[in-house]
Amino acid sequence: MKSSMTKASHKGMSFYHKRFHVTTKKNYKHMKKSFNIYLVLAAFTTLACTQSCVEAEDLATPNVASPVLVLLNGTSFGAESPVTVGTRFLELDKTNILDYTKGIDSIPVPNLNIAVFISNTNEVANLVTSSDGSADLVISWADLGLASAKTGSSVRLEFAGIYKNVSFRKYHTVRVK
Repeated sequence: MKSSMTKASHKGMSFYHKRFHVTTKKNYKHMKKSFNIYLVLAAFTTLACTQSCVEAEDLATPNVASPVLVLLNGTSFGAESPVTVGTRFLELDKTNILDYTKGIDSIPVPNLNIAVFISNTNEVANLVTSSDGSADLVISWADLGLASAKTGSSVRLEFAGIYKNVSFRKYHTVRVK
């Protein structure tokens, strides 16, 4: 049959090959396997695309914005000197957030009780903010758990409190110079 055969030549040799592919039993099994693989991949892709658009009702851990802005000053101190960390606690008034001429106001939070922890559970100090929202932590290295403070040692402090029935926590690391 002339319609199904095509003449081809290669380096002076001429031969005929079939233009149409003949489906054999071996080829059929391979095609069926490939089709099943593509079908499974398409199903997984469809499932992934549709599930990624589902909104979560409840988060595993509720994320609540901190009710106050915590500003901490002081990170490196000598081994013989006390650790002095200056703190400021401000409430952010966002009522004028859309007015670029006014912006966000920072209002000091007076009489706020702050607990200072090390190792998540060991309370080492209690602070109360002044009328300008500031409080200073002055503590020795021994009280922070470093009996012999050496250069390079560090302690992670946690400042925690409750404001307007919302608890907050701020981490701060101090190092020995």
